[in-house]
Amino acid sequence: MGSRMGMAGLASLIVAAPSMAAEKAPVELAPTTPWNVPYADDYCRLARFFGEGKQRVILSMEQGEPGDGFRLTLAGAILDGPGGKDEASITFGELGEQKLQFFPGTVGDDMPAWIFSGNIRIRPYSTDDGRFAAKHGYYPDSAGPISEADKAAAASLLIGRPLRQPVRLKTGPMKAAFTAMNSCTDELLEHWGIDAARHRERSRSAMPVGSPGKWLNSNDYPPAMLAKGQPGLVRFRLSVGADGVPTACHIQRSTNGKPFDDAVCKGVMRRARFEPALDKDGQPLASYYVNAVQFQF
Repeated sequence: MGSRMGMAGLASLIVAAPSMAAEKAPVELAPTTPWNVPYADDYCRLARFFGEGKQRVILSMEQGEPGDGFRLTLAGAILDGPGGKDEASITFGELGEQKLQFFPGTVGDDMPAWIFSGNIRIRPYSTDDGRFAAKHGYYPDSAGPISEADKAAAASLLIGRPLRQPVRLKTGPMKAAFTAMNSCTDELLEHWGIDAARHRERSRSAMPVGSPGKWLNSNDYPPAMLAKGQPGLVRFRLSVGADGVPTACHIQRSTNGKPFDDAVCKGVMRRARFEPALDKDGQPLASYYVNAVQFQF
């Protein structure tokens, strides 16, 4: 039985022309709770409920580091049913459709969920940024920043394919919500022992030496999970020293628990090496690196 693994989020986002599938008028869902920003040791999350009853949808946007990118999870009974599909059409406001890979799963009390594998933004990365990420294992620092106008314009989230009828979550302008998220991620850095102010002004992020796709191979697939045909998605953070050598591996989120977590940390700690981050004066700086590994057949 064959298996394969890859760093999720490096090339999983595809920028496409507007979808032609949204022929039916979207189901419009208004928010039923305020934005919630729970703090955790290794991530910050924006979460909000929309709609009621069988149409209730939970929107969750999670960051494991400062920046414009986040991981998206959608949950609700309305998302159940598109079996076998693993790509969704997502559009924030009028900022451009994105085709995103996701894992069907559950959250809470077996609520159906789409767990998106890649790091996304409200405005899609450019095609050139996506190619750079696929080749180098991370999105470039030069990727165009998300503007305050973008955050104000992202007043809704349209969920298209593979739903038979699109769903629009009426988020309202998201500037204040992202400001709260930014405060949380700055606190994350301090919690990790990183000088947030100095790091914010860095001239270069920690850069992988070689391809992150080679940090793990099929021999790293946990045997017990391989025997069960069990896929998995593991999001991890490496603490990276000023010499470019990882000093610790931290699991931020995981779909299937310890066997996959242990395999990821063992492999990346042994094989991952970096050009260190540099501060504004070009001096090496202790930093971090965040990515995800997808185990699948």
